Amino acid sequence: MIQVKEGASIENPRKYESVAVESLRSLLLDGRAAQQDPHRENFYEIDGEGEAFYIHISPVSGNVVLLARWIRQSQDCCVSTGQLVA
Repeated sequence: MIQVKEGASIENPRKYESVAVESLRSLLLDGRAAQQDPHRENFYEIDGEGEAFYIHISPVSGNVVLLARWIRQSQDCCVSTGQLVA
């Protein structure tokens, strides 16, 4: 589980909309289960409601860098498209 301090900053080098940054901030303040990147230390994937974030947390400052954000599709969507034939 990842939880950051209230004063920690979130850097947004890719200029995601402020709603995405605030959504990530809310997830981090609440404490959320995260998957650690097996290839990179201090990098994590965090699932939100309908979206996911890929972040780096500085081991020195505790600040977060938002590296990527994407929308998650429901499992039903994937199952129904598997039945389509071109």
